[in-house]
Amino acid sequence: MSRGIDVDFRKLVNSNPGNCSLREYQYIGELIDSLSPGNVLVFGLGNDSPYWMDINSGGQTLFLEDSAHWVQKVKSENPGISVEEIEYTTKRRQWRRIIDQPNKLQLVLPETVLDTFWDVIFIDAPRGNKGRYPGRMQSIFSASNLDYKHIIAHDCNRKVERVYFQKFIGQPTHVVDKLFHKVG
Repeated sequence: MSRGIDVDFRKLVNSNPGNCSLREYQYIGELIDSLSPGNVLVFGLGNDSPYWMDINSGGQTLFLEDSAHWVQKVKSENPGISVEEIEYTTKRRQWRRIIDQPNKLQLVLPETVLDTFWDVIFIDAPRGNKGRYPGRMQSIFSASNLDYKHIIAHDCNRKVERVYFQKFIGQPTHVVDKLFHKVG
């Protein structure tokens, strides 16, 4: 049952330039709040991680992250955060070549991730903005194979995210700025 969020997303937007817009943060926050306490899975750690934990107070909020730097930084500032370290094995520049190769797209995920029904899955990692970095192909593909009620991907203004979302998750139910949201 929704408790009504009391979060200053403007502060988050100002401290996180280039990430989510105010509308995007509010949309995600309201969705998580409407299902809280629930099971929330987030691909990626960032300055917004404590917000998702707070909004889903009493529920399970789990973050999947590949950057040891971000794991250390966020854990030192938020000791109670639940994080599983994962490893991406593809690069963004490979996206066309591997789109029909599920064996290259499936991430190795912990059993707890595979066995949980997720109220919300939010894909905001890995970075995915340059060819030499991991793209979000594995995140999107792997998330699409989990049990979920809502799935959201950020940066769907970029071709790779848009193409992979539409192929593996489908047409978005809602679009808010750069967010694609599909109700499962």
